[in-house]
Amino acid sequence: MAIDTSKISKLGFGCMRFIGREDDAIDIDKLSEMVDYYLESGGNYFDTAWAYPNSEAALGKALCARHPRDSYYITSKCVAWNHCTCTEDLEKQLQETLENLGVDYLDMYLMHNLGGRRTAAFEKYNAWEFMKSVKERGLAKHIGFSAHCTPEELKQFIADYPDAEVIQLQINYLDWDNPSFRERECVEIAHEAGFPIIAMEPVKGGILADPSQAVRDVLDAAFPNDSYATAALRFAASAPGVMCALSGMNTIEMVKDNCRAFADFKPLSDDERAAIVQAQKIMSESGTVPCTGCDYCAKVCPQGIGISGAMTALNYYINFGDAKKACYQLGFVVRFNMGKAMPSECIQCGACEEACPQNIPILECFDRIAEEIVPYGERVVLMKP
Repeated sequence: MAIDTSKISKLGFGCMRFIGREDDAIDIDKLSEMVDYYLESGGNYFDTAWAYPNSEAALGKALCARHPRDSYYITSKCVAWNHCTCTEDLEKQLQETLENLGVDYLDMYLMHNLGGRRTAAFEKYNAWEFMKSVKERGLAKHIGFSAHCTPEELKQFIADYPDAEVIQLQINYLDWDNPSFRERECVEIAHEAGFPIIAMEPVKGGILADPSQAVRDVLDAAFPNDSYATAALRFAASAPGVMCALSGMNTIEMVKDNCRAFADFKPLSDDERAAIVQAQKIMSESGTVPCTGCDYCAKVCPQGIGISGAMTALNYYINFGDAKKACYQLGFVVRFNMGKAMPSECIQCGACEEACPQNIPILECFDRIAEEIVPYGERVVLMKP
């Protein structure tokens, strides 16, 4: 039976970025408040994954243990790259997912983050046959895949996985026409093939929620009732074939802001689209680093460097031009907040770049941090806040 997209809310609750996730310190009471507000506002779609630290267990407590199973849809994902040593590991992941969530079945189950070298791991462990068995056993109602990929790769996935029922793709206005991402082409391919699309990373890991002043001036005029984040969310949700757009919400304020913007969802108007095009042009010329904070790079870094935090500091410098404050952010976010090693400790192995789904030249970014940021505030980096 095909997915009834009319029953799924346009705003999805992304569960990757819960505060305290890395240390298993997620505040369940606060998360429960967020979940309740989202459900009461008409939302019903939750997206998690086995690879998201402590996400499934927290969602199990805040959502699944407190609300009727038929009041929400829940999607999780399996991962093969860097996590599997044999096919049986995929089954182990699935059972841990069901146990952590406290459910008997998933509404959707996806192969997580296909594209580039990551695809080979799924092929090696015969993951699609496993996915089909999950549906056959009634442990997932629908199956599909998420991907950070080229249009050519996407066409091949669609051919290789003819039983797929849903596709999750990155969609945001920064990368929509970027030749390195080609998101528009991927969306058009999936839509023309008849797939419902789940839009992930619509705010690009928070980058589009905190743009430069030049972008703010453009968006303020065209989106007087939207935050910068909800403007980006509405762009993704307006793309053809999009069933729902995921927002990685981690505060009640974010939930309220997003739910307000989607209470009576309308696709972007012509004037709003024109403003987005202006914002795209400004941001593409600024050189903003397209880091989403997924931290897949950090998981393979032998030095334990806080790579996403370093990219946050670099983007602060790019967007606001203040090297001293960017340097303070580098020290505070990476060393003291994340408890990670600094970019200066990089051994240039390149493992991070191979793992990055955004294809960021991370080592070049580290060079830029060393040359353009650290010299203007090295003492600030070394001192505690």
